[in-house]
Amino acid sequence: ATIVVATFHSLPPINLISVYNPPLNATMFTNDLEKLISYNSSTFIAGDFNAKNRQWNCSSTCRLGKHLLNFVKITKQIFLTPETTTRISTTGASILDFAITRNVNYLSTVRTENELYGDHLPVRFWLDTDTDLHHSQTFITNWKKYQQHIIANSTIDFWLLNFEDIEKEIARFTNEHLEAVKASGTWVKNSKEEFSLEIKSQTKIRNKLQKIFKKSRDPRDKNLLNRAHSYLRKLHYEANQRRETNKITSLNPSDGSIWRQVKNYTI
Repeated sequence: ATIVVATFHSLPPINLISVYNPPLNATMFTNDLEKLISYNSSTFIAGDFNAKNRQWNCSSTCRLGKHLLNFVKITKQIFLTPETTTRISTTGASILDFAITRNVNYLSTVRTENELYGDHLPVRFWLDTDTDLHHSQTFITNWKKYQQHIIANSTIDFWLLNFEDIEKEIARFTNEHLEAVKASGTWVKNSKEEFSLEIKSQTKIRNKLQKIFKKSRDPRDKNLLNRAHSYLRKLHYEANQRRETNKITSLNPSDGSIWRQVKNYTI
């Protein structure tokens, strides 16, 4: 499992946890879930539980689904499951990907998205925390400046006497490292790649044909899927070519953009 602690200004922190439960796992897997929710009073656990139950619109109930339902009831958690299937196979469709939450008192919505190319469809969760939208940024470190900051710090002779001395030295070095990184870099806003309506439409068609083929295993459906995928690759290639052409034709020798572009290719 992977845990990310999300903090929303004045709101209490929420532990966002991703999990995967193998289909042949023992029913005692809920012991691991119990340990995960013990780290924080507010938890949001999502992933592929491989648990079927008629309570969340599956066609049947398996032993993992029965045990998970009992665990959620005992621990007073809440299911967040989409209305439509999340996995499609030759044996049938089912809802295996969802979330269970505890003390997450926000308006929540969940739905299955038809966006990726695979047997498991992505599931999107919305939590209305009434906070500002996050703007994606990347921290770019100038490693030359970082090196100068590290060199500028005075060197301290370290003598190992006991365990506490080791902990203090690790804490000192960690703080020195973080301060050097902070002082030698800047935040840069990430550019968002926008796809054309034709690419978005063709992606949905390709994904729909993928679902059809997974159910039927008909060679004719496979042929239609391959054609749709090939055409989508062609659209992406043409879009990339146009982006590169526009980038090159917009270069100007007077503003240094040509030099910067050449530097990207040569360094």
